[in-house]
Amino acid sequence: MPRISEGEKDEMSRSPRLGSPVHSALLNKPLSAVDWMATGRVALAFGLKPEELHSASRGYAKAARARQVSMYILHVCMGMTLSQAAAAFGRDRTTAAHACKVVEDLREDPRFDAVLSEIEGQLSASVASARMHPAINAGGPSDVFTA
Repeated sequence: MPRISEGEKDEMSRSPRLGSPVHSALLNKPLSAVDWMATGRVALAFGLKPEELHSASRGYAKAARARQVSMYILHVCMGMTLSQAAAAFGRDRTTAAHACKVVEDLREDPRFDAVLSEIEGQLSASVASARMHPAINAGGPSDVFTA
């Protein structure tokens, strides 16, 4: 079960500052397939629509918690920086850092930890499976789906 290392806690000092050109570029970056996959899986676990996690407002507590879990997974399991994980939700790195701390504390509950571990395993397996099929990534549809 992945945890936040001491070195990752120092990342906040290296991440782009809120309002900086780099931060603005991250916020306007289109979401990747990994962002959507992680968000979708977390939304499913929380009984929400993925769009609810991407709301500009904080939303209600259940959506906010699911967003925190998604940021945690993107950072800790998928290897994104805090800035990248936050930008997927239009937030800044300090919000993602807070989300990771909250989720780490929630992992003390064995039931929550079990669900989170299952989500992490499923996402890791999906990413690994996708990387095992270079033909899908290398060419266009005609390269993969020819009869």
